[in-house]
Amino acid sequence: MEAEQRKFVEKTRVNLESGCNVTIVAFGDSITAGYCVRRGFPSFWKELLAEKYPEAVVEMINSGTCGDTSMDGLARLDWAVLSYEPDLITINFGINDCALGLDLEEFEMNFVEMVRAIRAGPNSEILLLSSQPLEMPPYDRMVLDYYQAVHRVAKEMDVGFVNVYGAWMKKVNAGTPLGSMILSGLDHPNEAGYRVIAEELMRLF
Repeated sequence: MEAEQRKFVEKTRVNLESGCNVTIVAFGDSITAGYCVRRGFPSFWKELLAEKYPEAVVEMINSGTCGDTSMDGLARLDWAVLSYEPDLITINFGINDCALGLDLEEFEMNFVEMVRAIRAGPNSEILLLSSQPLEMPPYDRMVLDYYQAVHRVAKEMDVGFVNVYGAWMKKVNAGTPLGSMILSGLDHPNEAGYRVIAEELMRLF
């Protein structure tokens, strides 16, 4: 699975290995923005990339906005993402769409539209991300449908998919309590949880 996903970041990886300047835009909702933490996953990820590719200069732009749905994302894609002409874009929406009851088909179409707009514009490499498990079982089950929809779009549109949910569940199944990676009562990652997301992204590099 991992080897299969690595092809979606090949150009960016080659640029990093060559010591070039690389621009990455992390696009999404509060999970990307880093709600209530000092450092979210883009910050940890940038640090890990700098360690691995010390010759390269990585510009990491955090275009996460708290409360955003995929619809909001589509509306601000031009100025919040495409205007930077990045080498690589990560896209992460889903929890707010689920909470507001946005139709799954519409949710998928918003992702398809975002991918199309990126291809028609800067043609950046693209990684679609799911989000972490939620502490309340009924919500967790509901949000899984949205994560699976993101995976479907990635397959249909031939872009990368990073299974954040799966990475967290691996930790949980190995004995890490879910609560130890989540901000108490907020259903958002704490810094330990964000580190897991950054490490999962690094597996492609």
